[in-house]
Amino acid sequence: MPAIQLARLKIQSAELVTRFDDPAAFVRGLHDLLDFYADRTRKPGQSGEPPPLIKSYTVPRPVLRQIKTDLSPSVVMDRESALVLCDALWAEPYLEFRVLAVNILGLVPPDPPDDVLERINVWAVPGIEDRLLNALVKEGLIEVSKSTPERYLSQLEEWLAAEDDLSRRVGLKAISIMLADRDFENLPKIFRLLAPLVRTSPSQLRPDLLDVMQSLAKRSPNETAFFLRQNLSVMVDNDDTAWLIRNSARYFPEEVQNSLKTALREGR
Repeated sequence: MPAIQLARLKIQSAELVTRFDDPAAFVRGLHDLLDFYADRTRKPGQSGEPPPLIKSYTVPRPVLRQIKTDLSPSVVMDRESALVLCDALWAEPYLEFRVLAVNILGLVPPDPPDDVLERINVWAVPGIEDRLLNALVKEGLIEVSKSTPERYLSQLEEWLAAEDDLSRRVGLKAISIMLADRDFENLPKIFRLLAPLVRTSPSQLRPDLLDVMQSLAKRSPNETAFFLRQNLSVMVDNDDTAWLIRNSARYFPEEVQNSLKTALREGR
């Protein structure tokens, strides 16, 4: 792998972006560019994170970051070409291609939002690795959540009400995006959508549920604690909600933690 010289990388990236409206040419050019910067000495998983489940060029992060930066103006100006390019990139079974597809999707103006949401639903399939699923939700949905919050909420409701775990995982991850927006104030809606899962705490969803509890505890600890206590009292011997409270209590201020511990002891 050659050392990254920023000036050279910018020239290479700028040349690649000239193929923005020709997906086949862009894909070929991206393969060439990634092959140029591929790190063939680093073994999968050597950096400390699990090795990818699909092929990877293992290029340094600045490479994709530069391409994304240079693509941004074209994506904003020509959303239709951007969406076509997204599809072409996602079709390539390489980690970097799919990461870049998600990067572009997150830049596409969401007017209408369904073009973006459709791709989230199509790309989030069983077997998708967590790093791509996380990127798909956290980057691909940013503009939709900001620009069309009501449509975002309705899609979120569909995900959480789905019967398959993957859709519900997407919904749980999508909640954290809304909670990070300080202008979003409809917490009662979020609590209502979460209630069925909080009462059952399915084992496959527990890591994502804990992430949501952490975001809620940061955003509104007293309301969230009341919500948890309320759901604990819905059923006798509610072990699932009790598990969630025990494992999320550390996210709350000390006085709120105490109230949750009292609720656990009293079973309400």
